Amino acid sequence: MEILEQKITIRNSCSLIGKARDIFSPIKEAITNSLDAIAQKQKIKNFFSPAIFVSIHFKSNKDLFGNETQSLDFISVEDNGIGFTTDNFSRFKTLAENTRGFNNRGTGKIQIFCRFYKISIDSTYFEDKKWYKLNSSWKITGEHEYKSEETKKQSDTKTIVTMSEFSGDDIEQNYFKRYLGNIDELKKDVLKRFLLRLWLGNETNTLSLTIKIYHDKIEQGSFTFDKSNIPTPDKKEKVLINTEQAHITIDKKEKSKMLIEWIPTEPENEIVIQRFKLSTSDMDENVVYICSKDIVVEPLKFSLIKRKDANFAGFRYLTCIRGGILDDPNNVSQAVDKFTFPAKKNIEADLKNGNNYLFNQDKKFVFWDEIKDKIGHGLTKIYSDIEGLKEERDQEISELAKQYGISQEDAQASNIAFNDTDEEVTEKFFETQAKRFAKQSIEIQKTYKELKELEIKKLDPTSEQYRSKFGELSNKLIEKIPQQNKDELTRYIIRRDMVVELLKLALNNDLAIQKEWLEKKSKGEKIYQDKEGLIHDLIFKRKTKGVPNDLWILNEEFVHFDGCSDIELDKIEINGKRLLKDNIDIEKALKSVGISKDTYTKQRPDIFVYPEEGKCILVELKNPDADLSQHTMQIYRYARLIANYSQKPFYFTNFFGFLIGETMDIVSLPPEWKKVPFGNYRLYPSSAITAIDETEATIANLYQEMIPLSEIAKRAESRNRSFADKLGITSSDIIKEKNKSQQSIQP
Repeated sequence: MEILEQKITIRNSCSLIGKARDIFSPIKEAITNSLDAIAQKQKIKNFFSPAIFVSIHFKSNKDLFGNETQSLDFISVEDNGIGFTTDNFSRFKTLAENTRGFNNRGTGKIQIFCRFYKISIDSTYFEDKKWYKLNSSWKITGEHEYKSEETKKQSDTKTIVTMSEFSGDDIEQNYFKRYLGNIDELKKDVLKRFLLRLWLGNETNTLSLTIKIYHDKIEQGSFTFDKSNIPTPDKKEKVLINTEQAHITIDKKEKSKMLIEWIPTEPENEIVIQRFKLSTSDMDENVVYICSKDIVVEPLKFSLIKRKDANFAGFRYLTCIRGGILDDPNNVSQAVDKFTFPAKKNIEADLKNGNNYLFNQDKKFVFWDEIKDKIGHGLTKIYSDIEGLKEERDQEISELAKQYGISQEDAQASNIAFNDTDEEVTEKFFETQAKRFAKQSIEIQKTYKELKELEIKKLDPTSEQYRSKFGELSNKLIEKIPQQNKDELTRYIIRRDMVVELLKLALNNDLAIQKEWLEKKSKGEKIYQDKEGLIHDLIFKRKTKGVPNDLWILNEEFVHFDGCSDIELDKIEINGKRLLKDNIDIEKALKSVGISKDTYTKQRPDIFVYPEEGKCILVELKNPDADLSQHTMQIYRYARLIANYSQKPFYFTNFFGFLIGETMDIVSLPPEWKKVPFGNYRLYPSSAITAIDETEATIANLYQEMIPLSEIAKRAESRNRSFADKLGITSSDIIKEKNKSQQSIQP
């Protein structure tokens, strides 16, 4: 059978793989290749002094008026590794070749071509007891020259890779021009990416790396990294990474429901965290890098050292993370600028959707969640010696807990790592709180059962004393709730009161930011007063998904549902699956329901909530000055779009729409919008949503409410007060808790 070989050009390879985010990547790839060539040579020749030379050349240019500018001319990287042997050159010509060893994939050269049109190679190598010289050049167009011939005995093997005809834009050009007259900038960039490899290369051998800057062929500066000046780590931690297997069962009651339990296996993978302490002259920021093959791939967000200019007693820290699982090329992107370990929630979504993982329960997963968490706790130990750092982190966590009404006890029990983001910290807060609530609920339920067995059965609803006796029993149950729970519930009530108060202030233009807008406007400044955005963020932060949000002001249940805010419908995902069908022409779909592309960009549904199968909630917020009567069809059109173009398993048959603003021209309202008997809002009880086909059959129904924001504030305030009353929380409890909170934030 004939084997079909797929051809792909270098230029197309650049488009397929994509340009790495790191502008330094061409130099990084060339140095990495040199290090690998040295490692290959070390396997057959232990005793030699490995050396790498990086030269960056700039040239002067004059325009028609004689004005002189400088630009990048070419970059060369030389090493005394094994050289471009026949096998190495063959692999160089092949995209995605990973037979070289050292976990290479052959895509590094593509990163060079993403920023340079031409690569030249001059190499001297020893093969089959003979010496050879190779001269070759490749262009992004595919043009190439090649010449390899036997030569006389040479003193050593050598390779020079030259990258020329720079294709980067002005930003990338300026990135390299920083090096002109300032070798320290290049020194810092090399240290950031290669400090770990340079240090490891000098533990058992004497690796040196020399950098030089030239301008119009004249050397401007040089520096050599060698054993005498390469820093050594000042702290080291090891962490073990678990693999996990999915144990899958089917719910006995709901046969269609899959239950997934993750079973950790014995820790199989070791990751090493090493911290280097450098002077501020050698490092311009504190960084944590995750490495593959001991070379930087991806930075790790580390909030405690996030300030770029932060220094600690005149020093900065560079922390490198390495390990066997990080070296596997299957776990690194093609552009070699990020890791591709799966997230647990994505694998669970695949399992539930019946994807390939379902039939391989023996498969072991290494999750990014696990790696990041273990690294975080390793960093906590690594940085425990920095004075004030832990205290600063504890203060941040405490303030975040107050912001979300989380008790300090729950905050301290949440197993927060140094590198957790605010979003991850908040998730851990609520997970800890939920577990504690669950435990206490069991205890309260036990008390309830005891009361039920002993006294509740004796109650007689027809008795004159029924209400009083019922109140006595409910108070007994409330007394069983721990004081801490009461305090937290009180804080929750206070927080909800604050939301209502903020909404009222925003409607009256009394927020500080609104007064600032008005002041600027009075001075003649052009200022956009985004009152709609203020209210939107107050209820559900724009461009976010999930909780926490304050949709309770519309309906108490809404906070528990999956949802998102200010995200295009064609980008919404539910449980890892897109809402709308794949590969639909979104412009054509919009047109079919009467929505223009411009309208979709500016006026898509502000909030999308997915409570359960078959149901969908759409919330549209308008500026308080906007007339709601002019937007009565907006939610209907989006409901029709979703009903017709959502993919399996999202077949929505019941839509609930909320059109919210403040101004409402009743005269202009269609007659279908009826005023409710009690309350200042209107509703459209039922409108049929039809199929976009010849049948125009009814496929769903839409219920809508048109509500002024002032009415929402009134309803929310009343609901919150009723909620507090039912919980037995009095006004004095709220005042007491407010006083405690104010005292806790006093300087």
